[in-house]
Amino acid sequence: MASAGQQAPFDEDLVDFAVAVFQEDGRWLAAPLPPHVAESLDLFIHAVRQQASEGPTLGLLGLGDEYFIALRLVGPEERLFISEQAAAEEDEVAAQVLDRLGLAGDQGRGPAGDDAIFADLGLDPLELQLACEQLLDERALRLTDLVAHLAGRIGFARQFTDCARPGFGPADGY
Repeated sequence: MASAGQQAPFDEDLVDFAVAVFQEDGRWLAAPLPPHVAESLDLFIHAVRQQASEGPTLGLLGLGDEYFIALRLVGPEERLFISEQAAAEEDEVAAQVLDRLGLAGDQGRGPAGDDAIFADLGLDPLELQLACEQLLDERALRLTDLVAHLAGRIGFARQFTDCARPGFGPADGY
C-alpha cells in the first residue's frame, strides 16, 4: 500500500466489480464493465453513459474489498456517492470522486456524497449510511455481499451478482 496521502498506481486486480445497471421494458438489467474503467472517474462515467436506459442508469464500482462508488446519471447530471472517503488517501479514483463532490483535501472517514441517490428506488439514505458504517466496522463482511444486499433493496440483486467479477458471483457459492 502507498503511504498516507500518496495514491498507489492503478491495479486492475483490486477491482472487485464494475457494473452498469439500467432499465429496459420496466425490468432491471446489468452489464459488466471492464476493470480498466476504475482507472479514473471520467472513464467510469463514460462507460456507464454508454448504456441506454428508459429509466434510471446506475454504475457501481467496488475496489479493494474496502469501498464502493455509486453513480446515478440523470440526463447530463451525475449523482455520486462513495462509501469511504478515507480511500482517497490511497486511491486515485476515490480522490477524483471527492474532488467532484467538492470535498478534495477533506480527511474525513465514512461515506460522502449523495446519500439519497437511490431513495426514490426504495433504498433509504439512512439504510445506505448504516450499510457503509457496517462495512467499515465488520472486516469479515465482503464488499460484494453488502452491495448485493443494497442492490436487492432496489430490485436488481440477481442482475448485480451475475455481473460481479469472477470469484464473487453465484457460481462461487455467493
